[in-house]
Amino acid sequence: MVISREMQILAGVLVAVGSYLFGNINSAILISKLKGKDIRKCGSGNPGTMNMLRSLGKPLGALTFVLDILKGVVPCLLGWLFMGDGEFLRLGGERMGMYVGGLSVTLGHIYPVFYKFKGGKGAATIVGVCLTMQPLYALGFVAAGIAFLFFAKIGSLTSFIIISAPLTVEGVRAASQSMPVLCTVLLFAMFALSLFAHRKNVVKLFSGNEGRVVLKKSKKHKPAPDRSIRFDAVTVAE
Repeated sequence: MVISREMQILAGVLVAVGSYLFGNINSAILISKLKGKDIRKCGSGNPGTMNMLRSLGKPLGALTFVLDILKGVVPCLLGWLFMGDGEFLRLGGERMGMYVGGLSVTLGHIYPVFYKFKGGKGAATIVGVCLTMQPLYALGFVAAGIAFLFFAKIGSLTSFIIISAPLTVEGVRAASQSMPVLCTVLLFAMFALSLFAHRKNVVKLFSGNEGRVVLKKSKKHKPAPDRSIRFDAVTVAE
């Protein structure tokens, strides 16, 4: 099936706009409101996974992480579906659909029009994008990131560890297959958006003031109960 240039442009616009609006759905805000709270008024105020972990606990933080990942997967798959038959503007075939969908949903998550352009920081959504483009690398670095978070307890640095390698691998793949520079630009823009959203965390990280995320709290040993017997201010050992 041959798609006309006009239909290719229309497909690209629909994928970009639809992905952006889909990115406006913020799971952290919706989940916290179901619990009678507003995550934007808790902890750091960021409606994302790390603040959910710190403010509302590990189960709701994990649920937010999974839903934000799915939010990144869906637009990439739809971009591949709608822009994969033929070459979108002759700029790279079906991978271009993934890049357009991924960048647009990330933009919608960080700058949602439904929430006055104040959203999350995009890391978990980009993880979903990476799982679509480079599933093995993404899964490996999600595991490495969780392990790093467990020991280092630094959420922002964990986010960069998880998303940097898969995006780099995809960028190298695009370059090795002689895909246009626009593909690399879209991939870099995804990382740059998340980095800009984390700019305050980066400053805190270098100044040593970055908040910690504790996945497992150490058990405090309670003092042994006093079993001694007292007679008129005289203590008799048990």
